[in-house]
Amino acid sequence: MKAENWTLEIMESTNGMVKVLPNKLLFDKIQNKINLENKVSNKWIFVAAATFALLISINIKLLKSNLAKTNTQTETVISTISNTNQLY
Repeated sequence: MKAENWTLEIMESTNGMVKVLPNKLLFDKIQNKINLENKVSNKWIFVAAATFALLISINIKLLKSNLAKTNTQTETVISTISNTNQLY
């Protein structure tokens, strides 16, 4: 019951609120500053996304190729090492 009263009180707290309109001169200044900001074109966003996707796919491919190495490759390297203990 107490929770219901609390939620009802919160919901009714917005009754009587009036939308505040900003000063026209101040609002125009803010809008002008926003419009003067440099915006990134959609072309560059697409290029960045494509580059990111390419880098991720290359990393995944390299990780898969490293994980796919078999024991035979390791055994081949080990078998080519000389067993003679001769240093010179």
